[in-house]
Amino acid sequence: MTKSLGKRRVVTIAMALGLALHASVAFALPILSIDPPSTIVGPGETFSLDVAFRGVTDLYAFQFDLGFDPAILAATSVNEGPFLPSGGLTSFIPGTINNTAGSITFTLDTLLGPVPGVTGSGILASVMFDALSFGTSHLSLTNVLFFDSGFSAISFTTQDGLVSVVPEPATLILLGSGLAGAAVMRKRLTR
Repeated sequence: MTKSLGKRRVVTIAMALGLALHASVAFALPILSIDPPSTIVGPGETFSLDVAFRGVTDLYAFQFDLGFDPAILAATSVNEGPFLPSGGLTSFIPGTINNTAGSITFTLDTLLGPVPGVTGSGILASVMFDALSFGTSHLSLTNVLFFDSGFSAISFTTQDGLVSVVPEPATLILLGSGLAGAAVMRKRLTR
């Protein structure tokens, strides 16, 4: 009889742990992120980064701002991603680019008409940048709003991004060779 109670407790504990694990997975918040989260480019390079959402249910409309270091990057355009339009007709506003302040403000998109929101993961917008100078720029998502088809707010978490503008490897080799040559010449001249 004692063995039977022990087995029941083990089964009960296992079921409780299973339910707790299932609940934590079921209630994980959707994630808005810069994709890829870390990018390395060379000066003068033009590149694109995505603003993506993972694990959302019934997304009908969104808005976000994006901040960056204007001494290192210049934004050139914001384009609608394919995720929201997969649910029907949309109205997309790319926002206002301010390369002096290092911001893109009021990028927004909404489905049109009485349709359900989209569910899953995908790209909300793609942002084109020019790399201006060496350094590292944080990309920060702010003023973010998400709404479902009933116009209720959707909770989420964000993951910002990082862009590093570095010299190309050939430039580093050339620079290193030049410095080594200058050191040899200086040594010869001081003898």
